[in-house]
Amino acid sequence: QVAIKTCKLEADSDNAEKLLAEAYIMEQFSHPHITQLIGICSTYPVQIVMELAELGEMRNFLQQNSSGIDYLMLLLYCYQLSTAMSYLESKHFVHRDIAARNVLVSSVDCVKLADFGLSRMLMDENYYTASRVGKLPIKWMAPESINYRRFTTASDVWMFGVCCWEIMSYGVKPYVGVMNSDVIRLLESGQRLGQPMACPNNFYGILCRCWQMEAEMRPSFDLLQRLIK
Repeated sequence: QVAIKTCKLEADSDNAEKLLAEAYIMEQFSHPHITQLIGICSTYPVQIVMELAELGEMRNFLQQNSSGIDYLMLLLYCYQLSTAMSYLESKHFVHRDIAARNVLVSSVDCVKLADFGLSRMLMDENYYTASRVGKLPIKWMAPESINYRRFTTASDVWMFGVCCWEIMSYGVKPYVGVMNSDVIRLLESGQRLGQPMACPNNFYGILCRCWQMEAEMRPSFDLLQRLIK
């Protein structure tokens, strides 16, 4: 069984090009915790064929199975994602949309990072500046990404911390009830997401390191995977 991602018949050529771009990025990756690309159909309508994650999207899975999953399994999911991100870091890619909605559950003890629609390869400057066009996931983003549309491995680390917070909260979204326009004010005043009930103190400490205001103070993914392990 496979999963097929396709453009709607009425979609314009820009959407088809974006889908193909995502496929060509995925084609470069081979990692046990990154969704595997199987094939590309580049003729109209464009389709990309991927491995099927039997248990679906992470947020729904956690919300529906909260009573049957203990905190150790949640930590395993976070560790698996840290290995995927360490792999992307080594390949000089930024994901730019790390969130529980973009994590798929292959089995009860295996999750995979998906949705590379916003991913970019970093060039010599080690950062990517996005145009101001299009919607961005503000509540997951680092301050420098919100303010300046600047994306680096360090901004991915911030997003990874928010994604892990979602996982430890069994699929709760960050900053519920807060307007997107108010998020940066909260962050600049020093506020951070609170410690989830299922989250051990030492792991929450790791998440807080991901949310350092200064990008250069955040840990690398290589260090994060070692800390979580």
